[in-house]
Amino acid sequence: MEILKIVPFISFLAFAAILYFRVWQLQKKGIRLWSKQRKKKQSMYLLFPLFGLLLFVWLFEVIRAAFQFSTTILPKLLTYKLIESIFPEVFGTVLVLFSLVLFWVTLNHFNTSLRFGLAKNNKGKLVTSGIFSMSRNPFFLSLGIYFLGVVLILPCLYLLVFTLAAFVGIHCFILKEERFMYENYGEEYNNYAKTVRRYF
Repeated sequence: MEILKIVPFISFLAFAAILYFRVWQLQKKGIRLWSKQRKKKQSMYLLFPLFGLLLFVWLFEVIRAAFQFSTTILPKLLTYKLIESIFPEVFGTVLVLFSLVLFWVTLNHFNTSLRFGLAKNNKGKLVTSGIFSMSRNPFFLSLGIYFLGVVLILPCLYLLVFTLAAFVGIHCFILKEERFMYENYGEEYNNYAKTVRRYF
């Protein structure tokens, strides 16, 4: 169904709008969401531009599908449609819509503890209620569900590889964040991690 191909692009804009609005609300209350960056590892100087490029190509493909452009910046092999069926597209749309709701609920349940980056001098209160009583990482879970939904709506090799890479990247970041949480919240986080699953 051609109309469903616009869902990834519209939902991407919705994700950005929800995040921007929540950040604006918190900053208006005087909450510092970012802290001064620590010295980055040299590998980060390579990974960030690489991720930026992959995300740019991903977004280009999402926009191309939404507006039915024939031009692509990828080889034909990477944009070839892997599945010809309406069912994955419909299921993917349901996943994308669910991920948006989960993302919105998560940002609200963070309350004033939302932070970007791992900084000891700017950590919020540990949130364990609401959606966080069901998943320790609903923010990242919503992103993972979103990318899965998109690749079901637009099933091509590039988006599939990007989604798998996003899953790996998200999992690695969660493991890094967990180390930070154990170090900075100690027994409180340890008890929380024993009762609530990492994902769901």
